[in-house]
Parts: sequence; C-alpha cells; structure tokens
Amino acid sequence: MDEVETALKFAQNMTWKGKHPVVKLVTQTYETGVKLTNQAMSAIEKQVARLTNSTHEKFPNLGKWFVDICCGST
Repeated sequence: MDEVETALKFAQNMTWKGKHPVVKLVTQTYETGVKLTNQAMSAIEKQVARLTNSTHEKFPNLGKWFVDICCGST
C-alpha cells in the first residue's frame, strides 16, 4: 500500500461521536489569494464552534486553532 492509500483508509475508518468523516483525495492545486466575503464567512462561522476562552484545564484558550464543526452541508 502506498502512503496516500494508507492515509485515506485510515481517515475513512475514523469516527467522531459514532459518525464517519467524508474523505476525499484532492489532487488539484488550490488557488491562492481567494477570499470569502464577510457574508459568506459569517455563514461558515455559524457552523463552527471555537474553543475560545475555555476554562478546561486540558484545553486552555486555543482560539481559532481548535474548532468543532457542528453541522454542515454536502
């Protein structure tokens, strides 16, 4: 098995709260410099819970670096 196939199989077998992720291999190069409008970003932010100002001893304020994607559409 090559590295890409191994990583994809590993990711497909992960679960979070009993749910499997949607796993896809992206082979295209992302265009740099593309930005969302404030309205589009606001819609995305409604689906993301950030661990900001956490009082949990194991999870200090991780700010924008730790997110829980609550709900999404495919």
